[in-house]
Amino acid sequence: MADERLAVLYDEECRWCRWSVARLAALDRDRRLRLVPIQGAEGERLLADVPEDERLASAHAVTPDGRVFSGGDAAAPIAAVLPALRPGLPVLRALPGPTRAGYRLVADNRSRLGRRLGDDAIARADRLIASRRDQ
Repeated sequence: MADERLAVLYDEECRWCRWSVARLAALDRDRRLRLVPIQGAEGERLLADVPEDERLASAHAVTPDGRVFSGGDAAAPIAAVLPALRPGLPVLRALPGPTRAGYRLVADNRSRLGRRLGDDAIARADRLIASRRDQ
């Protein structure tokens, strides 16, 4: 049986990316997301149509039917499946330009942001991600 959850692909070598995806996982009480590292066989398969040099440039959301949303465009599909984020969905859909720009601002500074996160925060994020991997 095919997995009907939204796949969220992230850079597993990026501290900010791991922390961010763990925040999504914490909101995902109904297990509607699958957390998938971009680096790895499943990430490669899900992003086969994304040029290899663009895969690590942003996070991605992949729907069960294979549609890929990258960067700021991934925000709306993620918000659509997480009840806590759903109230913001109309804004994300109505303002794709600012959503993309905001995402790009954060993505372009993710190394700097990741350095500001404490090791304890990253360890907690890694534990949460690991607990979700086999589910």
